[in-house]
Amino acid sequence: MNKNFKKYSLEFLVIIFGILISFFLEERRQNSIEISKKNDSIKQLLKVIEEDLNQIDRFIVLQNFSLNSCNLIFENLKKNNIMSNDSIIYHLSSVGRGLRSFFPQEGVFNQLISSDLIKRIDSEDLKINLFKLFNEDLKRHEVHTKEYDVYFLDFNYKLSVNFFLEDEWSIEPDPINVQSYRFNQKYYFSDSMYGDLIELKSSMISYIKELEELKKTYLSLQNLCNEELNVS
Repeated sequence: MNKNFKKYSLEFLVIIFGILISFFLEERRQNSIEISKKNDSIKQLLKVIEEDLNQIDRFIVLQNFSLNSCNLIFENLKKNNIMSNDSIIYHLSSVGRGLRSFFPQEGVFNQLISSDLIKRIDSEDLKINLFKLFNEDLKRHEVHTKEYDVYFLDFNYKLSVNFFLEDEWSIEPDPINVQSYRFNQKYYFSDSMYGDLIELKSSMISYIKELEELKKTYLSLQNLCNEELNVS
């Protein structure tokens, strides 16, 4: 009986050990799969960051172009209209072009959250910065963007009403194409025009600063993502 007990005990231990080994191997397999999925998501996130950085750079250039036009109009108003009507309309159209706003891509971050893969990220700094960017910085940016766009939409409407301005905007080679207009000197020299330009200039300066801060955040996030992949 003692022999049988030892025999069955040994068999039982072998079975238990085998089960534990299989659980361990399955857990490692699942971990490996999830880490691979997490890394794939990080790689997708890097592509999105690169695309958003390119978009931010384009908008910084665009906003600076419009801001320069705004400054030229201010100078012209102060010096009692030394600029031709064609040039004035061109630069007013350029100011109105500042309406366009940066819209970030949030799909990959939402995928990391919904799939719970965010927990697989080793770097706490990366997790903190991801949540800060997508749950705070970009939400704040969205609110500011809507506020800025209200001013620019109203300004473009005033240009259409007061100058009968028809224009088109593009990227290259010349971003402004004025098709037709009727110059309204009284409105151009009005307090309303001057006040609008002050407000729009302030908005463009604020927006450029905000885009530059977002760029720094994206670059920092890019570095953290690369570090995460190197560790994994």
